[in-house]
Amino acid sequence: MSGAPLARLSLFYALYFGVIAIMIAWQAPYFSSLGLSPTDIGWLLGMAGGLKVVSPLLWGWIGDHMHQRIWIVRLGACLCVASILWLPFVSSFWTLAAVLCTFSFFWDAILSQFDAVTFEHLGDDGRVWYPRIRGLGSAGFVVMAFASGYWFEWFPIGHWPWGMLALVVVLAAVSLTVPGRLVKVDDAAPATGFVAMVMAPAVLSFLVAAFLIKVSTAPLNVFFTLYAMQNGHSQWIAGSLWGLGVVIEVVILVFNSHRLARYAPGRLMLLALAVAMLRWPLIAWGIESLGLMVFASMLHGITFGVFHAGAMEFLRQQFPRRQLGRGIALYSTLGFGLANMIGAPVSGYLYQSGGGQLAFMVATVVATIGFMLLYWQLNRAPQESRAH
Repeated sequence: MSGAPLARLSLFYALYFGVIAIMIAWQAPYFSSLGLSPTDIGWLLGMAGGLKVVSPLLWGWIGDHMHQRIWIVRLGACLCVASILWLPFVSSFWTLAAVLCTFSFFWDAILSQFDAVTFEHLGDDGRVWYPRIRGLGSAGFVVMAFASGYWFEWFPIGHWPWGMLALVVVLAAVSLTVPGRLVKVDDAAPATGFVAMVMAPAVLSFLVAAFLIKVSTAPLNVFFTLYAMQNGHSQWIAGSLWGLGVVIEVVILVFNSHRLARYAPGRLMLLALAVAMLRWPLIAWGIESLGLMVFASMLHGITFGVFHAGAMEFLRQQFPRRQLGRGIALYSTLGFGLANMIGAPVSGYLYQSGGGQLAFMVATVVATIGFMLLYWQLNRAPQESRAH
């Protein structure tokens, strides 16, 4: 890890998740202000998210065959600027879809490849240092969640696309300062092919569990701000609830990384699914209670932060360096792409037909299925080991 640019890696993550903060917190209110229905919003975000089914694997394949993944990150960030530049000037469903889908295609080139760049810099110390860097990056989410909530108390939601554009421009600039790392890989094929590794029962169970927890998160990502505002909470409160959850995530990842490293990745992910089974009903039935929403938001540190830390360590253990980019990309494809493509429009239908209560209770069922599957796999693996 000697010489790793920790500050620049953390700054990039902070800006990336700062964009995510204002994106997921305010996109639904903004699209609603343009006259789109909840169903329209669900389909719009599902279409954009659907590109994550293809693009991360494409970029991951390219990254695994290049010696400098950072060039993919830089290219993706600059093309994001070129696409998001049009967002303030479009308002119809199909023009918004065109802009968001183009942006999403290039946006998806960034995170999985930057994660691989980070692991290249950290080496074997990644198990301890990655959660810290990723946690410090989450501070950007916190700052933007609180700041945007305060901003929209005083200024119209129509400023949202300009804020998106400004942050993406800064992100692209910072990407130019992050050094790449030349990784020498063996040109010979790995002992186990990529497809064979993916088809291993442990990896398949992990991917399905990741898909299910992200599907269950779709109502939160798409409609939580709108749901909170419709039940009496102000813009500042809604933004602050987003920020609070990530504050807890930062505390867990940054200050408890050594503790997390003591536990098997599967156990961490199982804990996250169990907590999701509690969090979604709290939001469904307790949305009018600020106290319950504060508690539910604090659980984000586990449902997202702990799950992601476990997932990244699982991938690092399962895939050799040459295949790590594709492994992370596959996780992104299923956990963020396919899950969002299905979860967002389904959440839109559920929200329009039965409100937030129905949407979040269905999310609870999905998280429960994920928990049962992963629990079964974790208990099956030791039995198979003893049998052999």
